[in-house]
Amino acid sequence: MQRIKDNCRISILDFRFQIDNWQSEIENLKFPIRHGVICRSMAFYVGVIFCIGFMFFYMVPANANSSPKLAEIRAVGELNEDTTWSGTVIIEDNVVVPAGKVLSIEPGTEVLMKEAVSLIIYGQLIADGNEAEPIRFTHYEDGTTWKQIMFVEAADSRFVHCIIEYADSEGAHQDYYEPGPRKYHEAVVVLASHVDFEKCVFQKMPDESRNAEGDAIAIISDDPDHPGEASANIKGCQFLSIGQGVHTRFSYILVEDCFFTGKRGDNDDVDLWGESDPAPLIQNNVFLNPEHDDMINPTRCSAVIIGNLVVGSDDHGIVLRDKGFPVVMNNVIYDCSTAGIAVENSCQALLVNNTIVDCGRGLRLFDLGRWGPPYRLNPGGGTATVINCIIWDCPQPVTLADSSSTEIEDTGSHITIEYCDIDGGRDGISVSGTHSTVTWGQGNIDADPQFAEPTSGNYHLKSQAGRWDPNEGRWTSDDVTSLCIDSGDPNSPIGHEPFPNGGFINIGAYGGTAEASKSYFGEPVCETIVAGDINGDCKVDFADFQIMALHWLVDNSL
Repeated sequence: MQRIKDNCRISILDFRFQIDNWQSEIENLKFPIRHGVICRSMAFYVGVIFCIGFMFFYMVPANANSSPKLAEIRAVGELNEDTTWSGTVIIEDNVVVPAGKVLSIEPGTEVLMKEAVSLIIYGQLIADGNEAEPIRFTHYEDGTTWKQIMFVEAADSRFVHCIIEYADSEGAHQDYYEPGPRKYHEAVVVLASHVDFEKCVFQKMPDESRNAEGDAIAIISDDPDHPGEASANIKGCQFLSIGQGVHTRFSYILVEDCFFTGKRGDNDDVDLWGESDPAPLIQNNVFLNPEHDDMINPTRCSAVIIGNLVVGSDDHGIVLRDKGFPVVMNNVIYDCSTAGIAVENSCQALLVNNTIVDCGRGLRLFDLGRWGPPYRLNPGGGTATVINCIIWDCPQPVTLADSSSTEIEDTGSHITIEYCDIDGGRDGISVSGTHSTVTWGQGNIDADPQFAEPTSGNYHLKSQAGRWDPNEGRWTSDDVTSLCIDSGDPNSPIGHEPFPNGGFINIGAYGGTAEASKSYFGEPVCETIVAGDINGDCKVDFADFQIMALHWLVDNSL
């Protein structure tokens, strides 16, 4: 572009100068109506178009995107008003959202965080991406990492369809066990606040190397400087080849429909420390093939763990540790080298309708030790009540061991088993020590469970009346029927089992659920449901009356 001689910059004067030049040149062209008004007007506008094109060519930086994009926002310091980020945001130093202020982040925004910077929220953060345009929190450039996003006594906040990566979040949560100030290391830390995470991805922490083991989320209610109730709902998120997914201290969390895989390091996928009201709920998640260690570990925490798929640990699948009353129901656990479920250090667990297969031990009750700092666990063996469970194809189905502590009265581990299918029966239980006890209750069997496709991880029970095929998404029938069908505790509710359900719950992970295999009575399933036919055998008889009498005046709404 030509520049006027008395100036050292391209300005609006040059713009007008170029228009005049191009208008003159175009007018000299031999158009059919050379001197007409139409020709002059056309010449002027063509000149404008040419000028704009040349200005774009000369003035857009060479490294800019060829497609239009929003201008960069550079952020630093404290926000003094409600703020919305979009496009590309560069955080050059710590950014603080003060109490009473709202930071909103629009779909498709890329937040580039420079070395060691943090985003600290005392107010509120609303990061609403969507499936097509997720929000990305990432590093500013290759070879750098940012510190963390921290909520401190903040208003309820949320992340929706966000990608969080390249945070310098490696560390050990054991640092939080001792009194005194804490230095949190997780990528997202929530102190005395509530945060929702929906459809988010945590990856590449702190980088993409094979030994990277940065941790994702910490929910903390007992911070020394900011004590107060903290909580989170974590739904539909993915935790991909990082360290720990979620760590809590005395905090309620819901972890639901999430996917954890490739976990690295000595921190578990979900680690829950301390009681909360209500208890943490870990529900309908997939925990798959960590590179090391356990997958779900409540300590001194009466967590409720329901409907999860737990596969491929080189240690335990689920660890229930220290004084508490956790409930573990309807989980499928297989291929865990040390044990499917461990119950340790005076924990009293209720295990109902679980399927545990191909683990070094099915259940392991013992005292881990670690009575001193930093863990300070209570001494004692584990105690478990086991109902409606299948433990199969484990070299040691159940093991119990005494505690070596000399400071407690009861050093034994204790187990009560009822209405379970145990490989090897009573003889499949190994007891080490003189104080541990086994109560072998009624209704237990030792029979091949007749899993549908165990080699592919399908542990539904075969049934001639119908079983659910999750791969096909439909019901199918088999040429045999599992003895685990209708063999559960008669006092257990049948829940959502489809008709015909025999009026009794199935043993195993799918008992009491909509995927429970159907009851078979030697004939095809009746096409017409008769009022009063409770068990589904196409007849109304004394068997139905027995089932009704067994549950007479039971009110599950209480």
